[in-house]
Amino acid sequence: MDDLIENSESELNKESFTFPPVRIVVLTHNENDWFRESVASFANQNYSDKQLTVLSTGGTDWIEAIISQHFPEADVSQVNAEDGLGANFNKVLESADEPAFYFFCHHDVALAPDTIRLMVEESYRSNAAVVGPKIVNWDRPNELLDVGVGINSFAVPIRRVSAGEIDQEQFDSVEEVFAVSNTAFLVRADLFQALDGFDEAMGMFGEDLDFCWRSQIAGGKVLVVPGAVVRHRDENGDYQANPNKNNLLERHRIRSILGNYGAKLLLPVFIVNFLVSLLRGLLGLLRGRLSDFLVFSDAWCWNLLNLKSLLSKRRNIKQLRRVNDSELATQKVKVSSIQAFFATSSSIYNNNPELNSRFRIYIDDIRNGPSKVSLAFLFLVTSFFAFGSRHLITRKVPVVGELVPFDRGSTEILENWASGYWLTGLGYEGAMPNAMGLIGVLGIFFWGFMGLLRTVLTLGMIPLGVAGIWLFLKPFGSPYVKVTGAVIYFVSPIQFYALSVGNWDALILYGALPWALIMIGRAGESSPFGKVGGQMSPNALSRDFFREVVSLGLLLGLIVSLSTISVIAMIMISLLVICGSLIAGTAIKLIRLISVIVVSCLIGLVLNLPWFLDTFVYDPSLESIFGNRTPNSDSIGVLKAITLTPNLAGNSILGWGFPAIAAVPLLIAKGERWAWAVRGWTFYLAGVALVWVQKMEFVSIVFPPAETLLIPAALGLAIAAAMGAGALQRDLQTFKFGWRQMVPVTAFVAVAMTILPFLGSTFSGDWGMPNDELNTAIAYQEGDSNRKVLWISNSDLLPNTGREFTEDLSIMVTNSLKSSFESRWLPPKTNVDDLLIDSLDLARSNGTSNLGVLLAQFGISDIVLVERLAPLPSRGPNFEIEERLKLALSRQLDLAKIEISPGITRYQNLSSIGYAVVATDSSTVGRDIVSYASDTGTPFLDALDPVDDTMRKFQGRLNLDEEIYIAFPYSQRWSLEINGASIDPDIALNWATGFSLQTEGTVDIAYKASSSQKTAVTLQVILWAIIVVAFVRAVSDAKVSRI
Repeated sequence: MDDLIENSESELNKESFTFPPVRIVVLTHNENDWFRESVASFANQNYSDKQLTVLSTGGTDWIEAIISQHFPEADVSQVNAEDGLGANFNKVLESADEPAFYFFCHHDVALAPDTIRLMVEESYRSNAAVVGPKIVNWDRPNELLDVGVGINSFAVPIRRVSAGEIDQEQFDSVEEVFAVSNTAFLVRADLFQALDGFDEAMGMFGEDLDFCWRSQIAGGKVLVVPGAVVRHRDENGDYQANPNKNNLLERHRIRSILGNYGAKLLLPVFIVNFLVSLLRGLLGLLRGRLSDFLVFSDAWCWNLLNLKSLLSKRRNIKQLRRVNDSELATQKVKVSSIQAFFATSSSIYNNNPELNSRFRIYIDDIRNGPSKVSLAFLFLVTSFFAFGSRHLITRKVPVVGELVPFDRGSTEILENWASGYWLTGLGYEGAMPNAMGLIGVLGIFFWGFMGLLRTVLTLGMIPLGVAGIWLFLKPFGSPYVKVTGAVIYFVSPIQFYALSVGNWDALILYGALPWALIMIGRAGESSPFGKVGGQMSPNALSRDFFREVVSLGLLLGLIVSLSTISVIAMIMISLLVICGSLIAGTAIKLIRLISVIVVSCLIGLVLNLPWFLDTFVYDPSLESIFGNRTPNSDSIGVLKAITLTPNLAGNSILGWGFPAIAAVPLLIAKGERWAWAVRGWTFYLAGVALVWVQKMEFVSIVFPPAETLLIPAALGLAIAAAMGAGALQRDLQTFKFGWRQMVPVTAFVAVAMTILPFLGSTFSGDWGMPNDELNTAIAYQEGDSNRKVLWISNSDLLPNTGREFTEDLSIMVTNSLKSSFESRWLPPKTNVDDLLIDSLDLARSNGTSNLGVLLAQFGISDIVLVERLAPLPSRGPNFEIEERLKLALSRQLDLAKIEISPGITRYQNLSSIGYAVVATDSSTVGRDIVSYASDTGTPFLDALDPVDDTMRKFQGRLNLDEEIYIAFPYSQRWSLEINGASIDPDIALNWATGFSLQTEGTVDIAYKASSSQKTAVTLQVILWAIIVVAFVRAVSDAKVSRI
C-alpha cells in the first residue's frame, strides 16, 4: 500500500496528466431495453482511456449488437449466474491486460458524462483505493438511492439515506465511508489483485461490504464522490430474486466477521455474535418464525463447512493487514445495543417507503411522545380509577355473583381441566371449557398469585375496554376524538354496576367488545380503516385477511368459554355495523366483512371444539347459549337503559348527558365521522330495544341481564360522542353561522352531566360492591370434600344460571358450601338433572316428607336458599323465594333448618352421608331407583375419606356385607382396588356408579381420565399453540401505512 501512495504522489506531480486506463466491467442478465442507454453512457464518458468488458448470465448475441456501435473491441463473456456476482466479477483477474482501475457496475445503470473522470481524479487526490458515486433513481434523479453505507458492531450495514429521500445537496461533499455498493464503484486494479478480488465463497449479497472492509485493512480509503452521479433502475436479476437471500445475507455477515477481525478480537466477537444470532433465532421461534431459526442454523453450519476457505482468507488478510481493528472501529456507526440487536441485513436492504414495521411505528410514537391532551387523559383516568378502586386493590374483589374466587392453584386447575371430570353439577365426564385451562396457564405467568389474577380478570376488564376504544379511535387522527370516546366509555355506569352485582359476563364483554370492533372495522375496510367510503388513515393497519381472521378468531376462541354471550354480542355488533352502514348510506366491503366473521367464528369454534360439541351440538337449544336465566322483577327499566343509569337508587336526570353528547355528530358530522356516529347510534338503540323487549316480555326467550345488553349501547354512545368531538374540530367550521354554533356549548354541558355522577361514585372506593360475602357468612359451616350442595335462588344471584326449576327459580349443585372456582361453569344437562328436579317437584307438591332420602342418592348433604346477593347489612339485588317451597322444605322430616342470615337459609340433609359412601349390601348396586325411593330410611352407612379435594380419589374400610356407592353417573373410568385386586364398577340405582365386592378390606377408589379425553386435550393444546404462533407472526408482520 505504501507503493500505491508513492505512485499516486508521483502521478500528481507530473506536469502533464495522462488518464490511466480504466476497464469498465458490467454484468448483465436477460435481454432488456435500457441496456442500450447504459452502454451509451459508458461511451459518452469524457474519459479517453477506457475499455469495456461485458459478463452475461444470458445470451451474448443481443449484447454484441448493442456494444459494437460504441465499443467494437469490447470483451463479451458468458458466465454462470449460479457462481454469484463476486465470482463473476473476478473473471477480470484472468485477463492479460493490466488497467489502473476497474469500474464495476450492474447492467441497469447509466453514468453521467463525467462520472469516471471525477472518481479517478478523487482517487489520486485523496489516495483512495475504492471510490463510489452518488446513486440516484433512474426515473427520478432527485431521489437518492445510495451514498455509501456504514456498519455497526455486528457488521450489519447501515444505510446513510432513507428510502425515498430527496437529494437536497445534503451529501454533496466527498466523504469517507465504510463501504460502497457494487452497483457502481471504482477500485484500484493493483489492490483488487492483491486482495484476490471479491470473496468468491460469498457470491452475492454482502460481497461489496466485505471487499471494502478488506481494502481498509490493507490501508486503503473508501470514498463517496457525490459529483459523480449514476442512475440506477434497481432491476431484480437472477441474483436479487434468489429465494435464499436472507440465508445468504446472514452467512456472509458472519463470514465477514470471522474472516476480517484480527486475532485479538476474534474470540470475543465470535462469542457475542453467536449468542446474539442464537437469541434472535429463538425469539423468532417465539414469534412463530421458524425461518428465523433456520437462518441462524444455516448461517453457522455453512461457515463451519467452509472453514478451510475461511482460514485461507484470514491468512491472506494477515499478510496485507496495515490497519488494526481499533482504527477501523472509528469508521463504524455507533448505535444503541437494542437497535444493533434488532437490525438485520435484510431489514437494511429491504426498506419500503410506504410501509414500516409496527415496532418502528411504536418506537416513533414513543420518540414523538403523546399529546398533552392524551397525557392529561391518561393521568386523570388512572388516578380516578385507582382512587375509586382503592379498597378492591388493597383488599380484594368480593366474591359475589359470577365473580367466583380463584381458590385453586394453577396446577390444580390445569389438572382438573385435563381430566374432564366436572365438580359442578351431579357428575359429568367430558370436555371442560378452555377458560379453565387458560386461567390455569395465566396463573403460571402470575407465579401462582391467583388472587391477583382474579383482580386483573375482573377489575382489569375496565381499563382493557378503555384501551380498546382508544385504539379503535386512533385512525381518526385526533387526540380529542380518542379522549372523548374513551372518557364517555369509561364514565359509563354500566360496567361499574355490573361489577357491583357480580356480572362477569358484562365485564368481559365491556373489555373485549372494543377490540372486536377494531377487527370488524378493518375487515369492512370502511374509512378510516380502509379506503371504502373515504380516505384511509395514515395510522391504519394495511389490509391482511390472514391477520384479521387469526386475530378475531383467537379473540373469539378466548372469550367463548369465558362468556358465551359475549361472542354472540360480537357477532351481533358486526351485523349492526352493516345495518348502520345502510342507514348512513356509507359503503362497506360486505363480502369481505362477512368472510372475516365466518372464518373467525370457525377458528374460535375449532379452538373449543370438544367443549362446543358437548355443550351446544348435543343440546342445540337457546338455553345452551343464553343459559337458563330466570326473570328478575328488579331488572333495569327502559328509562334507565336510555340514560345508562342502571343503579336502582340512582338519579337518571344526569344520565341524559349520554344521548345528548352522542347526538352532536348527527347534527354536524360529515364523512366517516357521520358514518361511525350512525353506527354508534345503531349499537345504542339495539341495546335499549333489547332491554325494552325483555321488559315487555314480547318473546318467551329470557335475555341476559340488562347490564349485559347495555354494554354495546355504552360503546355505541362513546363512539358517537367521539365522532361529535371530531365534528366540532373539523366539520363545524364548514357551516355558516347559525344555530349549529350553539352545539359546542350543549356538548360541554352534556359531558359535564356524564362525568359528575362518576366522580361521586369514586368516593366509595369499591364502586358500590357489597362489603359482605355469602362465602364469609357460611364459612364456619364448611366440611370435608365429600359432599354436594344444592343451591336454590334466582339465576341472577348464582355464579351460573343453573337449571330451571320453576318459572322464577333456578337450582345449582356444587361440591362446597361456598362459591368456588368451578362454580362459574355448568356442565351439559343430563337425565340425572331431571331426576333431581322431579324429586324437588315431588316435595314442592307435598308428595313426600323424606326429601332428604331422595337427595341422598345424589350426594346432596345441604340445601341453601339464597334470597340476597350479599348478606345484610350490605345492599344489593334481592329476590323473594316463594313461600310454597319454603313450607315444603320445612315439612321434611329429614331436613334440619339452619338460619344463616336474613335471606340466606340452609337445610342440612340428615339422610345424606356424602358423595362417595359405604352402603349396605345390595341396597344400591343392581337396585331400581323406584324401589330406593319407596324406602323411608337411608341405606348409607359411612362416608369414604377423600384423599384430596378433587373428589376423584377416596379411601375407606369395607366389611363383607357392604358395598360402595358413588353419586356419579355410571362410568367405567372409576376403578377400585382392594387387597391388591381391581374391581370393575357396576350400575347403581339405574344411573350411579357402585362396587359390589363380597369381600372386606381397605379400598382405594380413583377416577382416571379416558384416553379419548387425553387425546382431545392434546389436540386442543396443539391447535392453541398453532393459532397463537400464527397470531404472533401475523401481528409482528403487521404494517402501518404512513404518509
